[in-house]
Amino acid sequence: MVSNDQMITMLTIPHDGRCCHVNNRRQALRSVQRVIMAVVGILGILIVDGGRGAQAEWYVAGYGGFSTGGDLSDVTMPIRGDRLARQQFPQADDPPNVTDSGRGILYQHFTTSDLSLKSSALYGGKVGYFFTDMKLPWLGVEAEVFTTTPNIKAQTVDTSHQITYQPNDPAPASRCADITPPPNCPASVVNKSRLALNESDLRVLTFALNLIARYPGSVVQPYVGVGVGAFYFLSSGQIDGRQFVPGLNAQFGLKYLATPHWALFAEGKYNLAHVSTLDQTFGISGLYSIFHVAGGVAYHF
Repeated sequence: MVSNDQMITMLTIPHDGRCCHVNNRRQALRSVQRVIMAVVGILGILIVDGGRGAQAEWYVAGYGGFSTGGDLSDVTMPIRGDRLARQQFPQADDPPNVTDSGRGILYQHFTTSDLSLKSSALYGGKVGYFFTDMKLPWLGVEAEVFTTTPNIKAQTVDTSHQITYQPNDPAPASRCADITPPPNCPASVVNKSRLALNESDLRVLTFALNLIARYPGSVVQPYVGVGVGAFYFLSSGQIDGRQFVPGLNAQFGLKYLATPHWALFAEGKYNLAHVSTLDQTFGISGLYSIFHVAGGVAYHF
């Protein structure tokens, strides 16, 4: 639950229902953006230099596993919030130039507790290479694609809705103190409630470009990686929408070289991305955070 103090940051809500992100989300996104920029720069240098006549240790791999069930945190629903705010203060849309017109501006911020996601199967593939002939056998790059279906659970979430109504031509304070005040009196309210959500299908398709560091052992090779991801969210049901967003893809694992060419590996993956107005019913926005466990087979050549 977001506290009242955290809900103070607001922007004017235009008729399309969008609102600003809270500060902690901005900080998280800035951190992800710095990582993405750094990884893209390093990958660009390595790929350019690696293409200047140097041979590499290539590999392809396929894997399967499961997503442990993450969540959407720092959730806002700007479209639902805008709709409810205009229902509570319909005078904000009054025609201009009429007596005691309440036409004005609504500031609103609708937040909910985290949305839980289901555990699900995961499968994918990757291709990559290590810079062995550049005297960097511990460093490599890889491209991968994988998909999972962490459906949004049926759940009841706590909601908090802060609304501030500011008429263009406010009535005098003396009139606003009347038992029956005119419609053009400024007001500020905080509505707390609960919202029941049905289960909605969600598929996430991830395309990632990773920078890999490993211990180049002859039999066992532990490794870590970090990369940029393009996440395609496709949801259906009560929450119905789709969008591509950038994000973070991180991993760590252990590879066992059964032969000079064939290897088995197990790894953990972590994904972080920001979803913005996923659907047109609620306008769900938040941080997608999830951990995956996978195992597979790789062929080196």
